[in-house]
Amino acid sequence: MDIIEQHERDADEYLAAHGLRVDAGRVPIVRDILIRETRHEADFYAGTGTVPGNTQLMRICAVQLWHAGAVEDALLVSRARGTSMDATGAIDVELMLGAGVARTREYVGALHTDEAREILDEIAWVQESYDAGRYAALLDEYYRVA
Repeated sequence: MDIIEQHERDADEYLAAHGLRVDAGRVPIVRDILIRETRHEADFYAGTGTVPGNTQLMRICAVQLWHAGAVEDALLVSRARGTSMDATGAIDVELMLGAGVARTREYVGALHTDEAREILDEIAWVQESYDAGRYAALLDEYYRVA
C-alpha cells in the first residue's frame, strides 16, 4: 500500500470513528491532529520531512472545527490551507468561517498581522455567497452523512 492509499484509508477510518461533528471534549484532539498533519505537509514540501501530511484528514479535521465554531480555529485552518497546493485545494476557505463571517472578520482583523490580512483577503472572496446552513448540507452530502 502506498502513502496515498494509506492516507485515504486513515481518513476514511477516522471519519467512520468520529464523524463530522465532535463533542467539545474532542476538539483539542482534532486541533492536535490538524497541527500534526499541517506540520508533516509543510515539512514535506520544504524538503525537510519524509512523509506528506494527509490532506484528506486535514480537511475532515477542518470540517470538525468548522462545526465546533470556535473563531480562533480560523488561524489553524488557514495555516493548514497554506502548506501546499493539495491542502489549498482540499480545505475550503469557508472552513475558516465556523464562527460566522462577521465574528471571524472581527477576530482576525483585530490581530493586525500579515497572516490576518491574507485571511481577510481570502474571506472576502466567499463572504457574500457564504451560507452556513447550505454549506453544512453540502458537507453532509459530500461525506454522505445526511
